[in-house]
Amino acid sequence: MTYLVQLFLILFLTKIAAHFSVKLNMPSVIGELLVGILIGPAIFNWIEPNTFINYFSELGVIVLMFIAGLEGDLKLLIKYWAPALTVATLGVIVPTGTAFLLCHNMFNFSIKASVFMGLVLSATSVSITIQVLKEMNKLNTPEGAIICGAAVADDIICVILLGICTNIFGNKENNTSIIKMIIPMILFFVIVVLIGKYIVPKFLSIFDDLNASESDTSGAMILCFGTAALATAMGMSDVLGAYFAGLAISETKYKDRLASKIEPIGYAVFIPVFFVSIGLDISFKGMDKDLLFIILLILTAILGKQIGCGIGAKFFNLNWTQANIVGAGMVSRGEMALVVANVALSSKLIDQNHYTAMIVVTVITTLIAPLILKVFITKADSKSKKQSLKQDKVSSMLEK
Repeated sequence: MTYLVQLFLILFLTKIAAHFSVKLNMPSVIGELLVGILIGPAIFNWIEPNTFINYFSELGVIVLMFIAGLEGDLKLLIKYWAPALTVATLGVIVPTGTAFLLCHNMFNFSIKASVFMGLVLSATSVSITIQVLKEMNKLNTPEGAIICGAAVADDIICVILLGICTNIFGNKENNTSIIKMIIPMILFFVIVVLIGKYIVPKFLSIFDDLNASESDTSGAMILCFGTAALATAMGMSDVLGAYFAGLAISETKYKDRLASKIEPIGYAVFIPVFFVSIGLDISFKGMDKDLLFIILLILTAILGKQIGCGIGAKFFNLNWTQANIVGAGMVSRGEMALVVANVALSSKLIDQNHYTAMIVVTVITTLIAPLILKVFITKADSKSKKQSLKQDKVSSMLEK
């Protein structure tokens, strides 16, 4: 099957599936994820993961997080930095600790393997969550700001923990100093702040004045991919770089105009391929051998984030409904989980079967996360409507 036929199938089927998902009162992303399972190795095997899908999906998640940054609120993120950091920390400790105990005590994994299995479950990917928050107009709320901030902190914590564990358990000749890992991260944030404050507004102004078609849009995309490349070069996630580029542009006068131009680019082509690629990673082959292990690990992955992050949010006077939204928003796993699993496999700390099990857990939590998030957001909206109705009744009684 040529890459053009693959792209045709993905774009056609994802839009149909998204339509029916919305009709069934589910997030549109659920339909797109299910398309990946349907046309992938799990069922019909029309499309397998390949280089074309890999590159397109990578661009998709970068553009998705760039749009999230564009539509974000930097002031709100700064305001909620403390709860975000607390949520991220507990969101790493609880699932990592419970997964370690499960693997070591129940399935007799070595301490080394159990540590890495725990680390796989510590990583959050909010790209799917961002889509649901956008659809339900919850991105620029306290819960949305905490989730976005916690995802950034979570990424940093996971990279540091991975470095520490690799140094302790890995091959000594490949060890890297923890300080050498942290310095580029700090430098990255310093550079991003300076770029956002001094370069981005002038850069966009110059490109806006160029006598070329869509020069302002091109300028924004240059900043997006440039910052993503910088993040990767400095040991961070490319989506983190894209998100910060979007945030920097959100503080300029070009925000609304660029958001209206870049969203069609992302959602028309690249982002659907990203969602489908997640489903393509699912394969049911050989799962029966590790079915109990996978089920327990999925429960640990979901409850670990839901409880840990929810409690972290509750510490900062959010009600339980809001805290549950934060917890559900952190359930999804993604690229960092796959990185940790790859390190564990290459270090021979886990075998191929357990590596496959971790991939399945990562994908299934990503599939389930939007549904859990939708349930809690719907509950919160219902509660809010009831409170407003009560207030209206009280106001009308007082007027009488």
